[in-house]
Amino acid sequence: MKKWQKVLLGSAVLLGALAGLWWLDEPLDPQARAWLAPPAPGDSAAYYQLLGLDAPAGQDPQAVGRQRVQAHRQWRAEHSFSKLMASAAGDRIALPGDELCVLGEGDCLQQLREDRAVLGELLVRHAELLRRYENLLALQDYRSLSPPSMDEPLANFTSLERANRLRMAQALALAEDGRGAEALALLEQDLRLLRRWLERADQLILKMQLVKLVGRELDSIAALYRAGLVPAPAALAPLSEAERSLEAPMRREFALVGSGLLTLVDDPQTAAGAKWLLRWMYKPHMTVNDSLPDYQRIAAKSRLGTAAFARTLAAPVRSETSLWRRMRNPVGAILGAIAIPDFNKYLARLHDLDAKLTLFNALGQAVPVADNPYRPGQRAKWDDKRQAYCFNGPLKDEQGVRCLPWTAPPAQ
Repeated sequence: MKKWQKVLLGSAVLLGALAGLWWLDEPLDPQARAWLAPPAPGDSAAYYQLLGLDAPAGQDPQAVGRQRVQAHRQWRAEHSFSKLMASAAGDRIALPGDELCVLGEGDCLQQLREDRAVLGELLVRHAELLRRYENLLALQDYRSLSPPSMDEPLANFTSLERANRLRMAQALALAEDGRGAEALALLEQDLRLLRRWLERADQLILKMQLVKLVGRELDSIAALYRAGLVPAPAALAPLSEAERSLEAPMRREFALVGSGLLTLVDDPQTAAGAKWLLRWMYKPHMTVNDSLPDYQRIAAKSRLGTAAFARTLAAPVRSETSLWRRMRNPVGAILGAIAIPDFNKYLARLHDLDAKLTLFNALGQAVPVADNPYRPGQRAKWDDKRQAYCFNGPLKDEQGVRCLPWTAPPAQ
């Protein structure tokens, strides 16, 4: 064989090897495979109760929750991942309307005190929802039983939020009857139970909803105390590492996104021509492997203290993929960049709640003498619009999570 023929043959072999390397995907990372695994078989009365919290009046919430889970499992067994199950329309239990305001916000306390008849009527009319809420909080075995998917059954969080408003209204009714110690005990018990739920929450949306409810309970106690309706509350411990942890929610978020990335090429809705192009320009396993470190990083950051977390905000949000991997997987690099949101805002809400707890433990002081967890040595500032003291923080706090109702400081 002549030299030029050898060179040509060698070049052809090399190009073939490169083409094969370009075409082939890589194995899934063992850690990625573990995070993609569906929930282990088991049971959870709390999961079913939450799913069925908005069941029609007179029905058993847990039974309704089980029915919804079973219907989704049957659908998933008979349809591809790309075929989403439509949300079932049906009757729901009646919820309180906007006439039941949030006790710790604005002039809500004054409004509810001015019309005791309306307050009493609301509590009577929605007594069943309030009982369901009490039963829900008492259950401490919460774990998600449905595999993460775009159509997995989700709780009606509006029903949870309105039930929580009813609990605070119930405490106000007790306080108005001169039973302030009972009202405080009721809300403190709620706080203990909600924080246990916060430890176990494995869905990001549930975790953030619980942050909101815990914050509102703290605001309500502070507003009642400011009005002289309840005695001084006991100091509360800061959030534990388990309460702050986002590892379980990040696993579910990764599994949700990863399942979609892995089935993209085989989606029946993808045109045949596009599928051929995707197989050349898109590596599902590589895309999933490259996205895993971002979710792991958020899980690790959730274990940091407040000041340490604030320092991490200066670091890049995402890890940088090598040029070679971006060239081999251009579509995956684009999808990976847009599929992962900035989770720092969710981490910040947990630390903002810790800041609220710091203010809560200063109740009774004319002006809170407490260090800002984000910036030790810095004090809270008065917010005239919120009628509350608030800590500054590295990110915006539009929901006032870093604030607590307080008596206005003397005019200067």
